[in-house]
Amino acid sequence: MNKNKRIILRWQEKIWELEILKRDIKFNYEYLQLNKIITFVWPRRAGKTYFMFSILQELIKEKKLEIEQIIFIDFTSFLYDDFDIEKLLEDFFELYPDKKPFFVFDEIQELENFNKIVMYLFNSGYKIFLSWSNSKLLSSELSTVFRWRTVEIKIFSLKFKEFLYFKNIEKKEFYTEKDIWLLKNLIQEFLEFWSYPEIVLAKNKETKYELIKWYFSLLLYKDLFERHWIENEYVIKYLIKKLLLTTTKQFNINKTFNELKSQNIKIGKQTIYNYLEYLKEMFFIKEINDLFRKWAKKFFFYDVWYNNILLLENLGQRFENVVFLELFRKFEKVHYKKENNTEIDFIIEEKNLNIQVCYELNNENLDREIKPFLKNTWENILVYFEKEQNLLIPKNIKVLNYLEFVKFLENL
Repeated sequence: MNKNKRIILRWQEKIWELEILKRDIKFNYEYLQLNKIITFVWPRRAGKTYFMFSILQELIKEKKLEIEQIIFIDFTSFLYDDFDIEKLLEDFFELYPDKKPFFVFDEIQELENFNKIVMYLFNSGYKIFLSWSNSKLLSSELSTVFRWRTVEIKIFSLKFKEFLYFKNIEKKEFYTEKDIWLLKNLIQEFLEFWSYPEIVLAKNKETKYELIKWYFSLLLYKDLFERHWIENEYVIKYLIKKLLLTTTKQFNINKTFNELKSQNIKIGKQTIYNYLEYLKEMFFIKEINDLFRKWAKKFFFYDVWYNNILLLENLGQRFENVVFLELFRKFEKVHYKKENNTEIDFIIEEKNLNIQVCYELNNENLDREIKPFLKNTWENILVYFEKEQNLLIPKNIKVLNYLEFVKFLENL
């Protein structure tokens, strides 16, 4: 039996036998009726491949697909240096003369002339799943490459609801004091390591930290330096550190430029703007604007574990970043608002919703946290992690812990 046949059969067996933890990601199965290439995007290690496998398993169980139809190819393997699509099809039809192949290509960007091969298969009437990383192909470029014949499925890292499922914690309507204590510890872990599936499932902290270092190295050197031919590693790392330290605050490019200049670093201000764009397009940071001052921007991270690279103990900033990501998953537009020496952390204009975030709410900071809400007619939400008892909260403010906030968003 030749190489192609062995690979086809091996992956068919593996896909069917894998025990896959389900994700809370909606996949519209009607997409399969469309004449489209279905693509799975988002950061490295967020679980794109296993999510594709879960869809395939579901299709097989519902008898909409046969396991024998699947051709899975992982293009990160050296086995495909001499990839020949005609030979692959020939070998498949020798195995299954009466079956129509269903192609699943992982990390397709590693294949030379991948666009021509995919379009050849698409024009031949075959169904195709694709995933890729940003080292050679951006999400924004994909539609152009495939002439707008794609449907894009975005795969985030785990939501807290999924995080609990991966931890084998059952959802309950009511939680005992013991349950709440356990959940609080899990939220703390969530803030520390966040929620890439592999990190969540790792058993000890040492393994988690090693995975974080590896992910960061992949993002930095494969998706950033390789793609953009960046030579000044110091400036990029300085910029990332600055972004981490100023998460939740308006980012000042002029200040960053002047700081580098004072260190005798020769770099143009436009280069810093370019570097920020690179970090955005590789799903590293996400910007939000002031509701009225569009030029005033904050940057949040798609994952809070980047803080561990610099050993930052900024739990308050991490907590606000986690709340932002819950909102970002739910709503197309998230803003903040700063005026009259007060600031509202997040504005959801489509829902007339103001959200303030406070890691530890107490008598000392209560007035500061509620001040932006006092003359506001929208719905006001104050999200906390820890809270003192018996605080006097105005009636127009809804105070929610993180679990209550997640539930509130689900029902919104």
